[in-house]
Amino acid sequence: MTRRLFFAVVSLAVLLVGTPASAQTGVGSANMRHVAHLAYEKRWQQKTSFGTDIEFARLGGRSYALAGTYRNGLQIIDITNPRRPSITGVYDCGIAQGDVQVFHRGSRTFVTYTADGSATNTFPDSRCYRDAGIRRKAYGTFIVDVTNPRRPATAGFVEVTQGSHNQSVHPGGRYMYNSNSDRAYPSAIEIIDLSSIRHPVILKELPLSTGVESHDITFSTDGKRAYAAALTHTLILDTTDPADPKIIGRIIDPAVNIHHQADPITLDDPVLGESTFLVVTDETNGAAGNGFCPGGGLHVYDVTGELERTPVKVGFWAIPEVRPALSKALRCTSHVLRFYPERKLMTIAWYSAGVRVVDVSGLAGVSAGALAQAGNVGPGMREIGYYALPDSDTWSAKTNRVEADGSFYLYGNDVERGLDVYRFDASMPVSPFPGTWLTPSQAAGRATAIDPTFAPACVLFSR
Repeated sequence: MTRRLFFAVVSLAVLLVGTPASAQTGVGSANMRHVAHLAYEKRWQQKTSFGTDIEFARLGGRSYALAGTYRNGLQIIDITNPRRPSITGVYDCGIAQGDVQVFHRGSRTFVTYTADGSATNTFPDSRCYRDAGIRRKAYGTFIVDVTNPRRPATAGFVEVTQGSHNQSVHPGGRYMYNSNSDRAYPSAIEIIDLSSIRHPVILKELPLSTGVESHDITFSTDGKRAYAAALTHTLILDTTDPADPKIIGRIIDPAVNIHHQADPITLDDPVLGESTFLVVTDETNGAAGNGFCPGGGLHVYDVTGELERTPVKVGFWAIPEVRPALSKALRCTSHVLRFYPERKLMTIAWYSAGVRVVDVSGLAGVSAGALAQAGNVGPGMREIGYYALPDSDTWSAKTNRVEADGSFYLYGNDVERGLDVYRFDASMPVSPFPGTWLTPSQAAGRATAIDPTFAPACVLFSR
């Protein structure tokens, strides 16, 4: 039985016998298993766990996952034993989007936690607002002190009129860039000074000059570059001076429906040398019940050296699933990813198609130079592991540690389910389904134009 047929049978069984949402049976490659599940307490009229972003921290000698939600608050989960996760504390905050970033100041650990201006059902009676001394609906980013994971506390709040859909803290820890995902024009990125944790301030705005507002921003490890996925376009920023960023490159690609996330990865090739690639995820239709897998995939651009000013597209990749979306929300498209450059790996959540582990080592062989000399030299990315549950609706999928042999625990934060923990075993056979790799011209033939009247679901998510 093929995995597609097996997945369909499992899903049909769920419909027929009414297996509860916490069911542990799913389908996956031989090297992946589902090992633990943890639902979140439903607060402030929320009807599901509604997990969103996830990050990690080491606190008091123990490992924690910091899982954002819609309105259920920041979940502080002890994952010291990944097979037995337990909730240590909850930061009560009746907001959406709950995007999470971690940074440190001296001996203290802080989390940024976003309140999206486009969200409905925001609750100023929740603790985060009360601690900040706010008695009205206000949008922006809360700064949470999680040094004591049992007693997370509001340390500061920066109000942004249009809200914070996502935000990104510069590696230096002093500045934060805000993405509000508003569809208004003119558009800009707010640069926020975190010198005072208690009273952060908007220092200035960076006008984007074309397209709509930023959706998500990723900094390079050294902090000298930032990559802003801005729904209709992607920007490359020189952040050598993080207080005064400059736009140096721009991607406007008709093959991308929704520029959702833009992350760089640098790889070494024995012939071509070091190359840097920018991977832009396409959250087709903003995941608004697009109803069909694979949905939007990953668009890859060579941004090595001077190419960052004029990025060159080198390929496109999507998961191998070609079928109707099976989750209740009928969402199936690429979403939140993370790269592990030292392992040449990527993990990514794909909504109803669950979680994926991808080998990106082949990207070096499809750089702009290689394409010019030898044509398409093979898949730049290939799926090596996957797992999906019948009720998967996974928002983000990341790990906090890859072991010496390449194995790891993968943590999925899921809209329907809450936290799921998977085990990727590097000693087992990889997925026999590598996915679809297309050349730039093939990817262009797959393009769908953005409807100017369309409001992305990741901006207007509401239930």
